[in-house]
Amino acid sequence: MISTFVADVGDGMCMALKTAAGDTIQVDCGAQKGVKALSGLYRIRSYYRSCDIFILSHFHVDHYNGILYSSINGIVPPLRIKEVYYPGIPRFKNNQRLIEYLFTINLMVFGNESGVMAYDFIKSISRINEISFNYRPLYKGDLINVNGSVFEVLWPPRVLYHKKVLAVIERAIEDFERALEEDEETRHIYRMVKEEGIYYKYIEGGKTIRPNNNDIIFYKITEGRKLPEVVKKANQSLRKAANHLCLSFYQDDRILFLGDLENFELKLVVHDLMIKKRNHFLAVINPHHGTHWEDSLKNIRCIYSISSNGNKLISRFKQAFKDISLMHLSTHSNGDIILGHPLVYKRWSIHPRFLFF
Repeated sequence: MISTFVADVGDGMCMALKTAAGDTIQVDCGAQKGVKALSGLYRIRSYYRSCDIFILSHFHVDHYNGILYSSINGIVPPLRIKEVYYPGIPRFKNNQRLIEYLFTINLMVFGNESGVMAYDFIKSISRINEISFNYRPLYKGDLINVNGSVFEVLWPPRVLYHKKVLAVIERAIEDFERALEEDEETRHIYRMVKEEGIYYKYIEGGKTIRPNNNDIIFYKITEGRKLPEVVKKANQSLRKAANHLCLSFYQDDRILFLGDLENFELKLVVHDLMIKKRNHFLAVINPHHGTHWEDSLKNIRCIYSISSNGNKLISRFKQAFKDISLMHLSTHSNGDIILGHPLVYKRWSIHPRFLFF
């Protein structure tokens, strides 16, 4: 990594990394509103000119609704993504149901926002991508090698046996199944997801997806419909469960990405980093927009700690992130954040709002 761009999208995540070989890695494209995430992607594209790799940190609609929004409206210049990565769903008793439930609730939330529900983010990318791309899940220990720039995955594990995490997932499954019993629209959308067999695609990965402007399912949500309380509760529970399975990765002493991990996983990730003697970084992307803190993070040191947050989450920011860094940056306070060497930006006409080297 020679530069990082964290776009100001409010309470969401839309960032990119530029490698030494010139490749651009897009990490998430989400916000509270898809159009705002899309504006962040536009600014990144204007700056880096390309998007070679896409990494989804976890299956929250506010981390990829910019892609969904673009696929529906077709208002982003076509991408040329070669590889798509996302967190693998570990092996445990109900992992099939979990991913089906996650996508069902995401479709309901996004559909409630947009009036139309795109089916899933891999199909959405195929609508706005000019070339074929491969996709695969990532697990702890996997390496992403982008022309010599190597990123190691710290979470999630291939097999989930932690009782604390499994208990959270089981509660989320129970809450969603209660919504299935009580809400007809939830049942309808779930049947659509299940019949499409989305589980197998995301578990297996490895296949090549060709550009296809028609390979997507749309379902018109009932106009003006408010989500029932039982559906809202299921959404909150499933969001919590997805946080526990969020992707975390690092590149040598340059960047540590902590996604939306909960405290339990943060402790395990820091423990692994200490064993590897990797606790000093140029930049740390703070967990859950700077709102999740675990005391083991005191072992981490960095030049910059970065929080992507807006009006909703800034009030929950943990001041301890300022203690582990020489400088804390927040999109809420600083706008778009760009870190890197000035030679990287020399050719572009656009000027960064923040430049540190």
